[in-house]
Amino acid sequence: DFLPSSFIDKSKKNINECSRIRLKSSATPVEILPLTTHTGTITSNSTSTQTDIDMVSLTAMFSKLSLLEQKVFNTVICIERFENNDYYINYYTGFKSYKIFEMVFELLKSYYDDHFVMYSTRVECGLQNNKLSDTCKLSKINQFFLFMIRLRRGTDLQELGIFFNISHSTASRIIISWTRFVYSVFSSIRIWQSREKVQKNLPFEMKKNYPSVRVIIDCTEFEIEQPKNPQAQQNTWSNYKNTNTAKGLIGMSPNGVVSYISSLYGGATSDRALLNMEGPGSLIELLENGDQVMSDRGFSFDRKFSHLKLVHPPFLERQPQLSFD
Repeated sequence: DFLPSSFIDKSKKNINECSRIRLKSSATPVEILPLTTHTGTITSNSTSTQTDIDMVSLTAMFSKLSLLEQKVFNTVICIERFENNDYYINYYTGFKSYKIFEMVFELLKSYYDDHFVMYSTRVECGLQNNKLSDTCKLSKINQFFLFMIRLRRGTDLQELGIFFNISHSTASRIIISWTRFVYSVFSSIRIWQSREKVQKNLPFEMKKNYPSVRVIIDCTEFEIEQPKNPQAQQNTWSNYKNTNTAKGLIGMSPNGVVSYISSLYGGATSDRALLNMEGPGSLIELLENGDQVMSDRGFSFDRKFSHLKLVHPPFLERQPQLSFD
């Protein structure tokens, strides 16, 4: 299954050049005869020369080169190594198969020329935030593979550098660049569903008990590095997580499809404040008159949003099971 690379092709060229030295200096024009094969040797006769090539030696040499190249291939991580192994694709990226991984990459690649900006530090000739030609030796698909490993496994930069045979600073640049690129592409995709679509796909129990619910919301937060700025430290401190966090509002339609993702804010921001934020991209701007929002009791609307209603599902509240009502 292994195909020799250009490295082996170059070796063939060198061997062919060496083989010319072995031409018989006393070769004389002879009659053209059919190709004859002897054990381990092919004799080629022509009017100009007669060449003997030891095919056994050549085959052995190419086999050895193939084994050496395969050994090198197996010491690094690259997407080509796992094209036929969906288990490891899922392990490293979260995608269920290589086919799905490839489909997502092809979608992103169609936006690459217009949206991708290679991140660079100030040290790099002051070219930060300028569009740069990608000087990294990794192909685009392997850069995406590295990005997904970081996203899925949380692998540190030093280890990623070893995996892909690059420096940890190059790994960092790739991750920052692809994070910005993927966000710019996917954030432009509208996931908010119309009221008609939500109503059409309401589950039976929701249609029976909460027919006007447009979205089910909750907040999520995740730990971040502690900012150096004291004010930023204060804004991102979460009493709930007891660390510095970034926090966002997530919404899903009653049939379970994610339909809203807010921007991220500091962990000190309350659930109520996130819900009542106004402006482009806010949930308030998307909701329509008469819409209901399902949430836990930590949320509430400001009075000026009286055209909207919050509903709270029943909770156990330390009871062994929910009551019939």
